[in-house]
Amino acid sequence: MVIADSWKALAPRARFGLVAGVVLIVCLAAGLGVWAYRADYQVLFSDVTAADAAAMTAELDKLKTPYRLADGGATILVPKDLVYKTRLKLMGKEMPLHGAVGFEVFNNADFGMTEFVQKVNYQRAIQGELTRTILAIDDVQAARVHLAIPEQGLFKKALTRPKASVTLTMKRDRMLAPEQVAGIQRLVAASVPDIASADVTVLNQHGVALTRNAAVDGTADGGTAALEAKRGTEEYLAKKVSEVLDRSFGPDVAVASVDVALNLDQSRVTTEEVLPARAQAGGAVGVVVRERRTLSDTGEQAAGTLPRTPGNTTTEADYQVGRRVEQLVPGSGSIRRMTVAVLMRQHLNEDQVAKLKEVVMLAVGFNEARGDAVVVYPMSQFEQIGARALQEAPPAPAPAAAPEARPALDAGRIVPVVLAAVAALALLALAVRLLRRRPAPPTVAVPARLTADERARMVSDIRQWIAGAPGNGVPK
Repeated sequence: MVIADSWKALAPRARFGLVAGVVLIVCLAAGLGVWAYRADYQVLFSDVTAADAAAMTAELDKLKTPYRLADGGATILVPKDLVYKTRLKLMGKEMPLHGAVGFEVFNNADFGMTEFVQKVNYQRAIQGELTRTILAIDDVQAARVHLAIPEQGLFKKALTRPKASVTLTMKRDRMLAPEQVAGIQRLVAASVPDIASADVTVLNQHGVALTRNAAVDGTADGGTAALEAKRGTEEYLAKKVSEVLDRSFGPDVAVASVDVALNLDQSRVTTEEVLPARAQAGGAVGVVVRERRTLSDTGEQAAGTLPRTPGNTTTEADYQVGRRVEQLVPGSGSIRRMTVAVLMRQHLNEDQVAKLKEVVMLAVGFNEARGDAVVVYPMSQFEQIGARALQEAPPAPAPAAAPEARPALDAGRIVPVVLAAVAALALLALAVRLLRRRPAPPTVAVPARLTADERARMVSDIRQWIAGAPGNGVPK
């Protein structure tokens, strides 16, 4: 009753404020309770592919672990207190991550598995293990490995060599260095029997080959490989010269350019040399090919005595003459000729130019026997040559007076003018045609001017007509 009397004693405005305050307190208490008891989700795995996310979420459903997806399914979130425990459980499962399986495919192998299925599973396992190893590289986001291993049998010999291909998806703004690409080739070649590094092709996500092995096997693209070898050699030498110049004179003071001519010809030279047998004091030496002995019987035998003694023995031996075979394969890619040009922005005297030239020659490995050339010029020398040429140039003769000729019309200007004129004439003709087809406006008869008497009479008639008095034939 007291509460009811107090409620009745309150003014309407006080009642509304009290109800609003109670509702606000209840909402705040409910919000704080939800926030306090809400599970805090943290990242379990991020930047996962759709296939890996599907495999992980399926395993989380089996484990009855709550999870959430973020970033379009690329990030998996679980409660904070279950992050590490769930991560270890998933890593202990045999899930086909990255779309490949490893050697765990043989953990539950069937005893009735055929030999063909075993070979296929073994190849899948090798591809999966190579994929996981390549994904350990920081710059690689995804990878696929394909092996082309020819079939071999007991009485069948493979006619083709095994090959491999690796497709890489790089992370954003990342790319592999040539040394890393070569390392991937050597990794695959060392993991699969009978595969050479040159038979491993590496592609990026755009389908561009990162390996250039065509020049080695001679199939195609040899010109591209030669151009890359030339560019790489020139960049290496130019970098060495630029480092010497920048440390000596400061950055952006000198410009260096290197051009090399490489010897990419491959040749094989075979030399055969006959080695004569060396005679020594004890007789001839060498490899015995054939030996023959002849026994001559010259002794006599008496009756009842011992067997007769043998006569002379002759031995003949044939020796093989020694031979040495030498094969020499000159290495391709050697520098046939090199030229270096250095341009200095600051002034140098002749002594400084000579010393700088000597330093550049030592930096690039100058070889006068093969025709190398190194030139060093300061910028001031070009300015002097230009000023001297302007001074020594004869004055241009004054042109003879000639009648003023009309400037020649340019064909590039005539065509637009003609087109504009034709368009203007066409528009004018169209306008005239439309005006002719337009109907003439109706003519309005203009009354003649009234005289003073007629004007006065008309005014009088109008007044009479207004007043209602008949006159002059004006209707009432």
